[in-house]
Amino acid sequence: MVALLTIKQLSATSGLSGAAFEQAAQGLTTRAFVIFTLPLMLVSAIAGVFSDRFSKRTVIIVMKSVEILLMGAGTLALFINPAGGLLPLLVLAGMGAQSALFSPSKYGILPELLPHHRLSWGNGQLELWTFVAIIAGTAIAGPLLDVSGSSPWLAGLVLCLCSTAGFAASLVIPPVSRARAEGGIKDTWLAALEALKSDRILTLGVLGSIAFWTLASLVGQDVLIYAKAVLQLSDTLAGFPLAAFGVGVGVGAFLAGTISAAKIELGFIPLGGFGIIACLLIIGLASPALPGTLAAMACLGLSSGFVVVPLNSLIQWRSPADRRGAVIAFANTLVFGGVLAGSIGSGLLAAIGFSASAIFIISGLGSTVLTIWALWLLPETFIRLVLFLITHSVYRLTITGRDQIPDQGGALLVPNHVSFIDGLLLLATTDRRIRFLVDQQYYDHPALNPFAKVMGAKVLAAASTDEKCAICLERGADAVVNYETEDLKERIKQITGGGADVVVDPVGGRYSEQALRATKFGS
Repeated sequence: MVALLTIKQLSATSGLSGAAFEQAAQGLTTRAFVIFTLPLMLVSAIAGVFSDRFSKRTVIIVMKSVEILLMGAGTLALFINPAGGLLPLLVLAGMGAQSALFSPSKYGILPELLPHHRLSWGNGQLELWTFVAIIAGTAIAGPLLDVSGSSPWLAGLVLCLCSTAGFAASLVIPPVSRARAEGGIKDTWLAALEALKSDRILTLGVLGSIAFWTLASLVGQDVLIYAKAVLQLSDTLAGFPLAAFGVGVGVGAFLAGTISAAKIELGFIPLGGFGIIACLLIIGLASPALPGTLAAMACLGLSSGFVVVPLNSLIQWRSPADRRGAVIAFANTLVFGGVLAGSIGSGLLAAIGFSASAIFIISGLGSTVLTIWALWLLPETFIRLVLFLITHSVYRLTITGRDQIPDQGGALLVPNHVSFIDGLLLLATTDRRIRFLVDQQYYDHPALNPFAKVMGAKVLAAASTDEKCAICLERGADAVVNYETEDLKERIKQITGGGADVVVDPVGGRYSEQALRATKFGS
């Protein structure tokens, strides 16, 4: 609403039109985005302390009460000066700080309320309703300003009522304990850095989130200018393309959370990336009329939902429980830095002469680079994408005993080998990485070798069946790192002479010494 208010004042007082108006509007919009985003980035540096040292429920309730106060201050500011001025911008900065303190608890509380197999679903629901609120806020901003006319403080009053409803909703969140009892800002940052350093997948998840939100900031700011300068929409309609994007994100997040079922489906990330590329290039190159733009923005949001849900779920899942708030807050600091860079980047691109349509094209090319980068760093995601498409079209899977695979720690899978595709179907049933033991002749096959390398497969050289069985158990034990119980540890040591810890028998659904003894590789 603040951005639209500044554009409305510019339109009424400057007399500019065409490219000059577009450039001036980009500058004012950039200022509003920076004022909101800079506190987000700076305050996120300390937000992890509150999220981990206090109950996340308590932090949420306190921050929602602060939100009511800020909306009241904004309403008063617009009552004093209907043209906007400095005071609404200060309130906007305050909302950025409030959001920074709120976010780690908002996302970090999910793993404390939900079991792992419901985490993707929970993130889908969270993003769905978050973007429903964004849609409502974006779509209603223009009409509220139009209806309120010379009394924009009435729009602020509506926001006060919305904040009060949010505060009431926060009171029904179930109680949760604090994650840890001590540690200041330095300890929080060190804990987050340690967690990222020890987990490459978590680090890549954070980097992916930074890249996505940087691009989203660039596009989100540009679409407002595109609506006013290219589509020539009124204040009432100017928020509709961004609202269509919000609808798409909500639907995409809901679908991603629902289809993921009991696992975190990283294969959705390249799927969403390809969709984002196509939509951005269509808008930038074709510059469709309002109906086409709304459809493209909705598809862009849908694709984004398939990126946001697995990234958020991955960060929540891989973050240590006692440092989850610290990791999310640290990630937010970097993410909001990316959002700030995206906002400034949109203004700079406009300042050097790029139109709103050209910025969409640049964003599409940037998305292409990011998607290729993601596939290069995590090529397994492409395999998971293919498996997802196959198991939701040609094949249908019925999965039983998934809970026998632990969420953390090592596990040794000992299935009966009945076909050449069973390994891939097994991979499609879990979000945990599986390292396969592959016979030499299959590992060296030109068509299979690239995929075997991507999956980190271990080779079994030519040998007799009994020798293969022994090697299979020994190498499987080497890949497993933690022990489930001391008794199991000793039994498996006696059988394998190695360090396997958890044995999952897919037939009996129990830890089974007999399964180890009976397994024959390739039978």
